[in-house]
Parts: sequence; C-alpha cells; structure tokens
Amino acid sequence: MFCRFFGNYLLGKNIITDQQLEEILDYRKNNRVKLGLIAVEQNMLTPARADEVNRLQMKMDKRFGDIAVEKGYLTESDIAKLLQLQGNPYLMFVQAASEKGILTKEIIDANLVCFQKDNSFSDGQMAVLKNGDLDQVVSFIIKVEKPYDSLVALALKNIVRFASTDLAVGTLTRENKVKANHIGLQSLNGDHEIMLALACDEEELLTIASPFGKEDFECVNVDAMDAICEFINCTNGLFASKLSQDGIELDMLPPQFYETSTLSTEGEFYVLPIQVCGQWVKLILSVNASWNIN
Repeated sequence: MFCRFFGNYLLGKNIITDQQLEEILDYRKNNRVKLGLIAVEQNMLTPARADEVNRLQMKMDKRFGDIAVEKGYLTESDIAKLLQLQGNPYLMFVQAASEKGILTKEIIDANLVCFQKDNSFSDGQMAVLKNGDLDQVVSFIIKVEKPYDSLVALALKNIVRFASTDLAVGTLTRENKVKANHIGLQSLNGDHEIMLALACDEEELLTIASPFGKEDFECVNVDAMDAICEFINCTNGLFASKLSQDGIELDMLPPQFYETSTLSTEGEFYVLPIQVCGQWVKLILSVNASWNIN
C-alpha cells in the first residue's frame, strides 16, 4: 500500500510522472530489497561498509550477507533479521526510485516529511505505513468501528494476497445511496447484520476478478462477477470464522451480483475507494442497518 499511496502523493505534487510511478511499481514485481539498503536503514551498517561489501560482491561469487559476516560487520542473527525485512514497502520504493534514476533517497525522505505533515500522521503511524502492516494501517487511516474494521482489513489483505500488491485507498465516506453499473455483494446475518459489496462503473473490478479467478476476463461478464462474488465470500468467510472464535455467530447468505443498480439504506454505508493497479473500485459496507437494491 505504501508505494501506491506515497506515489500518488508525489504525483499530486508533480514530483514524479505517471510513467515514473509505473516504473517504480513494475520494478517491485521482479526485485527484492537489497540487504545493504536494509542494513543501512536499520543502522546495522554504515553506508561506507555497505558500499564496501557491494564492491566485494563484484569480485567474489558470494552473497552480500556471507561477505558481511566474514568481514565481521554483521552476525548470522543480523542476516536473519534483514531477510525478514526484505518485503519492506518503503525500502522497496527507495530502491526502485534510486536504481531507475527517478529520485534519490534524500529527496524521497524530504518529501516523506511533507507527506506525514499533510496527512497528520504520527511517527508511529508513519512507521506502520512504511512497514506495510495492513491491520494497523486500517486502524488509523480507515475509521470503521470495531470489529468491522477487521473485515475491511481482510478485504485489503485478500486483494494483496490474490490480486495485486499495487494497492492504495482513498477517503472513507458515509453515504445512504450508492449507484454503480456492476455490484457484487453478500449479506451476513446473526449476531450482527452485515453487507459487504464491491462495485464499479466500467471494467475496474477486472483488476481483482482476473487474478482471483485465474482467468483473463475481457469484460465484466457473468464469469467475472462470479469471481468477484467468490472473492467477497472468501473474505466474509474468514471474518465470520474469526468472530466465531469470540462466540459471535454469523450466517452467510449466497453472494449475488447486480447490473446498473442503486444500493440504498435508512442508515449509512461505509464507502471506501480502493485503487488496484491504478483502477478505482468501491468497497461498500453496511453494518446493522436495513438496506435494499434496485
């Protein structure tokens, strides 16, 4: 989430272009964060020592970690910790932007200060965002009451797990009516009354349907919406299972999809724009409120 979220911020400030952001995002697909960059960021190596090990790698057929241990700069336990951090989104952004010649780390960090200030994030919240912990990110970016916040987190994690890591979210709103050309939804009844939906107007849901359904859908047809409904069912199933451990029982109704319809409620929907691979879809959540669709 960090890469797209922060990348959108830089786009809005005209610091990078659309093409440059796509280059950064594409880079992540086939690369991992280098141990030297992580070690410097974690203050486990000085930049000079990291450069020294990198230069030695050009002469020796050995891994960065093996050379650093042989030189006495790092221990085996240090290497284990660094390997755990190779998926760090912030460091991946830094590495991608640097190697592509788009931005230096100094420019990135200077803009991060502005990004933090503009979004009123605390230092702790910035650390969470940079590390990519979706459960914690949801807790301060997306204001949904408990325990329903964990359902939103599950939906986002499943998009990352089954569709794409190229993810960002917009501003959560509360609305009593949502109209869309394609809507997939499922209700859960029991100790809570919940409805979770994904919606779009054009072909945006294909960014989830195609990878989840393992089929390259050309349009939002019946098969594509079946994949979206199964994605929602999978997400709700995990949520219901989680609540059952706390003694909260939910029954899942069969998922359904609708074309050119309007969701309305006497209460309010949570409506969260989600950007997947540059395309915006809507996640809609109804909690303990009657709703209808027509």
